[in-house]
Amino acid sequence: MRTLILDRSSAFTHVAYNGCVLTVDGRDDTWVAKVRDFLGNETPEALAVGLGPGSFAGIRAAIAALQGMGIAWGLQPKGFPSAAVLAAGAGSTEVTVVGDARRNTLWTVRYRVTDTTIEPLTEFEVRKRDTFVSDETMVSPDAQRLTEFALRAATLDPALLESVVERLGDALTTDPKPYYLHPAVGAADAK
Repeated sequence: MRTLILDRSSAFTHVAYNGCVLTVDGRDDTWVAKVRDFLGNETPEALAVGLGPGSFAGIRAAIAALQGMGIAWGLQPKGFPSAAVLAAGAGSTEVTVVGDARRNTLWTVRYRVTDTTIEPLTEFEVRKRDTFVSDETMVSPDAQRLTEFALRAATLDPALLESVVERLGDALTTDPKPYYLHPAVGAADAK
């Protein structure tokens, strides 16, 4: 199935479609036009979008863009955890993906990766930085900011996107929403 896959959770916009990949700087405000040009006259058979964690604005923009395209093509986008791509690219059977959740916290999730599946072993967790214990196989999109931990740098590799979406299969979310790591700022004060 020809699936248009879009992830904007990191510093770059990653797009995969029909064996081809496109990477655009995440701050490039012409990214939607570049995705359109990347597709040419092709119409995908399915849509998949990265849900993060990561750049909240980037993730919401990606979901909105694919929902809009989906209306035009009669397709419903499905979501996948962006961290699953990082886990798949780590080269280990079990891997912890760690990211900077700001506010002196980290987000973590652990996966088991095989040639045919990517299975979460834990839910996404938010932990205080000073309580985090490193394990042997960890990757992070934020390794440059989290220098106090022994994290291997990892990026969302657009070449892996198609394989990850295929391996997640039924685990894809049919109602894509970004991963919320913290309650909205001021939400408690609004009552």
